[in-house]
Amino acid sequence: MVVGIALACLRSPLLGTLGYELALVMAAVGSLCGVDLGAAAIRRSRAASSSAACPRAIGLAVLAPVTIMALPLIMAAARTLWAGSCDPWFGVQAYLALTVASTTVAAAGSAVIAIVVGPRRWLGVAAPYLVLVFVIVAGVHRFWTEPPVFTYSPLVGYFPGNLYDEDIRLGAPLAWARLEQLAVVLACAAAATARYDRERLAVRWRGPGLEMPAALMAVVLGGGALALRLNAGALGYAIDGDDIAAELGGTKVTPHFVIHYDATPAITADIELIAADHELRLAQVCSTIGVEPSAVGTIHSYYFATSERKGRLMGAHQVEMAKPWLRQIYLTHDEFPHSSLRHEIAHVVAGTFGDRWLGVAARRVVGLPVLVNPGLIEGLAVAIDWPGASRSMTPHQAMRAMELLGFAPAADDVFSVKFMTLASARSYTAAGSFVRFLLERYGAAGVREVYRSGGDFAAAFGKPRATLVAEWRAMLATVEVPAAALEVARERFRRGGVFDRPCPHAIARRQAAAEARAVAGDRQGAITILRGVCRDAPDEPGYGLTLAALLAGGDPAQQAESREVYARWSRPDQGALIRGAALEALARLDGRAGAMTEARAAIDTALALPLDDDRRRSLEAMQRALDQPGLGGELLRRYFFTTDDDGLAAVLLARQLTASDGFVTYLLGLQYQERGQAAAAATALDASLTQGLPSPRFVRAASRRLAVAAWRAGDAAALEHAIAALAGTGVEVDRWLAEDWRARRAIAATTTR
Repeated sequence: MVVGIALACLRSPLLGTLGYELALVMAAVGSLCGVDLGAAAIRRSRAASSSAACPRAIGLAVLAPVTIMALPLIMAAARTLWAGSCDPWFGVQAYLALTVASTTVAAAGSAVIAIVVGPRRWLGVAAPYLVLVFVIVAGVHRFWTEPPVFTYSPLVGYFPGNLYDEDIRLGAPLAWARLEQLAVVLACAAAATARYDRERLAVRWRGPGLEMPAALMAVVLGGGALALRLNAGALGYAIDGDDIAAELGGTKVTPHFVIHYDATPAITADIELIAADHELRLAQVCSTIGVEPSAVGTIHSYYFATSERKGRLMGAHQVEMAKPWLRQIYLTHDEFPHSSLRHEIAHVVAGTFGDRWLGVAARRVVGLPVLVNPGLIEGLAVAIDWPGASRSMTPHQAMRAMELLGFAPAADDVFSVKFMTLASARSYTAAGSFVRFLLERYGAAGVREVYRSGGDFAAAFGKPRATLVAEWRAMLATVEVPAAALEVARERFRRGGVFDRPCPHAIARRQAAAEARAVAGDRQGAITILRGVCRDAPDEPGYGLTLAALLAGGDPAQQAESREVYARWSRPDQGALIRGAALEALARLDGRAGAMTEARAAIDTALALPLDDDRRRSLEAMQRALDQPGLGGELLRRYFFTTDDDGLAAVLLARQLTASDGFVTYLLGLQYQERGQAAAAATALDASLTQGLPSPRFVRAASRRLAVAAWRAGDAAALEHAIAALAGTGVEVDRWLAEDWRARRAIAATTTR
């Protein structure tokens, strides 16, 4: 069976080489193998009238399952040598720390249980499995009652809690958890040894005789295990809500929230704004789905300063999450307004009409909510948080783009557990677009009902899902997608799901390590790591462009290498967005070197491509700087092409020369906003719209930034100007954004009266 499972795993790109995922799956298999064979070895020895000391009996019971679980390691190692691997040493470490350790703990624990139970036929077979069930129930209970989504389990070692967070690390918390598990098993083994009858391979429950060394060892090991458990929160493997709240340090209470926030200067300065944003988003979500805020109750929001901190304290490094049954959300600090806040609140509000136990969309089988529907869960949140964080397309437009590009997932896959194996960008978009269609055409009541039922579309809407999908597809056929937006979608949706990619976690871990090196000033160390990543994933442009950016700041040899990397990704056989990014980087390198003719050529080539607004705006800005005559032009070229210059000083001088130039005024507003000067930024950005900007792309960017600066500064007139400008861009996402600011203003006015 173990070999068959290993062979099945090796057929998958994700599980086919030595890595975390293979180790995780095999750890679960190894635990079952250990539980079964560990106790069976004791029973066989007892039936054969073999006698052995307790430690030897347990050791022999562990040997067989560990040997069996070594076979998948050998198979995976052979395939890895043949096919290659991103980080084989990490794969070996993961297999030892997860699979081998879990198998050992399970087999030893099962053998001890068999010795304690003795020659009781029925109980001897059932007891190890009863303990296995207890361990599983304890793990589920912890996930159910506490914020962390990760688990440090004796059965699998470490599970991060979700499949979308690719940055998985096996650190000190896993070592402490394994130490506690080992101490518990050894303490039980020592206690059994203290009353052991080697002829019966069982514990003597009556009669004299106690091996004091073994008894003393049991007390010492048991005390060590207890000490570890009492400090499990501080050691990072059994953290609870109180531990997180205490470490974050800040608490803000509003009418509907308790916000536990990282008391950093940046968050503390903005906590009133963050708190008001929580209340506003709750009001919006409740209004959209037809739920009274009073029905939701108090929501606890855990607000972390960095993804690294969130990952350490509750898991999900790069993913925002919610636990609807606990009425809790977990967020990493982001620019105002937070891009994921409404989405996560939507999950909690949906808990008021979701399954009564889980608060999510799930069908019950024999009274238990076992058929969870992740497509409805995430689709509802995307549909409510409309149009989401995209700067270019609504989910309807993005879904239509996926259809045109051939990336659209099947509805049956989206609304089944297969949702979890799809690329998240594709699955979330498809589910959100469909649920939004249902919300707009059939109303909130039907959506609440289909969510409550876990996917009974016929009962909720009077039509089978296939009919509703056909109606949705017909609506999508009327949606227009500009050519530039189609190129954005091509790049956004081209990557498959995590199960379709080899080594995603090893690569993500090394990416994070490279980023940490770069932040710490170790540029050469970061370059070395990224070179390895590029060798393992040569067809992924993001890694190459990141490496090139680091090389660009080095010596002439590294700068030449940087140009070579950028040149590779700027070739015509690459997608428009990748080519545009590489050409822009080449233009900056040329401009920095004073080769303005070459910089202009790269910019002109890039501007001929169907680019997204952000990239095109950046290129147009550099083009304008190259075309500007006189001292003003020299200052703008210094602004765009010099890395060690003060951008604010250059723009201030340029504005003195061209006070009526809306483009320069716009740049001034950006500089003020980057420095946290909201009032000055609002004044400058508002003036830039009045003076006139080079293209609609600058109008869009200035309006978006003006809305944020005006809201922060309390400038009602500037906010109204920003809303009007957004509503008039002719872009669907901007129209929705204008409506969002109007709603924000209306709700804020209501709550302050």
